[in-house]
Amino acid sequence: MRVPDFLTRVMPADKWLHIALGIVWLAAASVSWFVLMLFGPGAFLAYHTTTFALLYEVNQAVRGDGQPDLLDAVATAAPGWLAWGVLAAA
Repeated sequence: MRVPDFLTRVMPADKWLHIALGIVWLAAASVSWFVLMLFGPGAFLAYHTTTFALLYEVNQAVRGDGQPDLLDAVATAAPGWLAWGVLAAA
């Protein structure tokens, strides 16, 4: 992702990308609060690890750092889904 030149005169492009990711994460975290309130801690953990995994892979794609991979996202999200299953079974 290319940051416009007028913004990079104020602050490095890397910092703008961090701000953008923070805004996206804030939106995802806000939704996760509603998931927690409506569906409980298991769904919250599954949702939260899934959004983190997907945002991490998008971050890799945007920055060109590493190779984005759907299976990496699944592996990152799996503990949250496993926790949901354990909490549901308890």
